[in-house]
Amino acid sequence: MAQNPDQIIKEVQELFLSDPLPWIVGYSGGKDSTASLQLIWNAISALPEETRRFKPIYVISTDTLVENPVIAMWVELSLKRMELAAHQQGLRIIPKRLTPDLGNRFWVNLIGKGYPAPRAKFRWCTDRLKISASTKFIQELSEANGEAILVLGQRRGESAVRDKVIDNYQQSTRDRLSRNKDPKLSRVWVYLPIETWGSDDVWEYIIENPNPWGIDNQDLFDIYRGATPDAECPIVVDKSTPSCGDSRFGCYVCTMVAQDKSMAAMIQNDQDKAWMQPIMDFRDRFLAVEDRHLRDFRRMNGRIILMNDRLVHGPYTQERRVELLRELLRTQRQVQEAMPDWGVSGLQLVQLDELEEIRRQWVVEKGEIEDLLPRVYEEVYGESYPGQELDVMPLDPNDLGLLKEVATEWAGDRLPVDDEAVLHQRADELYKLTRTLLAASFRGLQSRNRSGQLDELEAVLKNFAFVDEVDALEFAKTHLKDDSAKVGEPQAAYEVEEEAASEHSDVKVIPITAVNPLLS
Repeated sequence: MAQNPDQIIKEVQELFLSDPLPWIVGYSGGKDSTASLQLIWNAISALPEETRRFKPIYVISTDTLVENPVIAMWVELSLKRMELAAHQQGLRIIPKRLTPDLGNRFWVNLIGKGYPAPRAKFRWCTDRLKISASTKFIQELSEANGEAILVLGQRRGESAVRDKVIDNYQQSTRDRLSRNKDPKLSRVWVYLPIETWGSDDVWEYIIENPNPWGIDNQDLFDIYRGATPDAECPIVVDKSTPSCGDSRFGCYVCTMVAQDKSMAAMIQNDQDKAWMQPIMDFRDRFLAVEDRHLRDFRRMNGRIILMNDRLVHGPYTQERRVELLRELLRTQRQVQEAMPDWGVSGLQLVQLDELEEIRRQWVVEKGEIEDLLPRVYEEVYGESYPGQELDVMPLDPNDLGLLKEVATEWAGDRLPVDDEAVLHQRADELYKLTRTLLAASFRGLQSRNRSGQLDELEAVLKNFAFVDEVDALEFAKTHLKDDSAKVGEPQAAYEVEEEAASEHSDVKVIPITAVNPLLS
């Protein structure tokens, strides 16, 4: 039986005053988290003035930086209003906008490192974008205070998956509080104030009761009315929480679903939101597509994996990553020019610090000394790239162009083949091998510590151990064990090198001098 608002408010007051543990309220901007926070806010406001500031209440919202822009702007506005209202009302309610660490962000991994768009067997996004930021904050706060209480706006009856998640919180209880089963959050108690409410209960409460931090809940209702089935993107604190892709408002880059129905409905139902059309088009044309042929035939560390008599492809090729960056920047410019002035700063689909990290990944980590990112930016925006200057490259664009010509000529003379595509791949492999060796050598000359230079050069040679994909496949069929006997398509086929090394220790790389005619 559903508790009425007065019962929940009384329960909140009793729990709040029962111990000094700080509270953390998960806020996504949706109706359920709004109702939970509104109940807590009203409960604390009704306490005597001397007890309102008994302990802090942190309101955390994780911005993946690839959220539906309408929802992201709504949450940003709400957090600012909360901060002002809490100060004016004398409450220790502290809003916190959390974002992923730079190395965990979506574009850094997809365009910088070359991770393929997330899929069922490699859902790398949830942990990096959602879980890591919120878990870090909750863990640090709970450890600093001994324990903490996490308040979530989850309700029974939303879905079988959600009910199962709520059941997991019921294993150990303490006065309506349940232990979190995540080992990282073992010191955290979970409180679900609207667990017994239905969707109608939620809407009735937030529409009939004024929002205490000063936003109009009718605007939130209008956002929902402009989209389809009733759900919201939950605050994610562990991998048992349903993916945002199964929710109403999720990340606009999500490829875990066939279509972003909420954004499509917003665009269809509201002409003022038509400016988001380029974002949806980008997702459909460049992310939610078959991409095996756009990925390298080897892993990031040069390993090859055989499955079902073909190679499991790894990260996106350089050409694909450059294409994704160019189209993302074009989309960003189109959106910036089309979106209305809502009193917020210009929408950035990709932040400058992300562009800088993508550039570093390309030039430093991958040895792509063409340094193409500034040129792509200038091509799209018609102005100089605003990032920092890099060290002078060992070869300028003319030198690299000449190197590419020589590689093409050499491959045609020494490795002739009728198939133009194969010949192009061989020439490209030779060019990239030579370029990356030069980049590694140049870094070694600049470094004071040259002890690891030989290891780096050896790693480059191993990475380019094969003339082309056909050469790698023939070797794999002869020498490697087919991983299809173990699993479906292994997640480790896409994961970072450290994880793959432990899971596929039987995968070996043949010495380059034994097979690669590029060096003979």
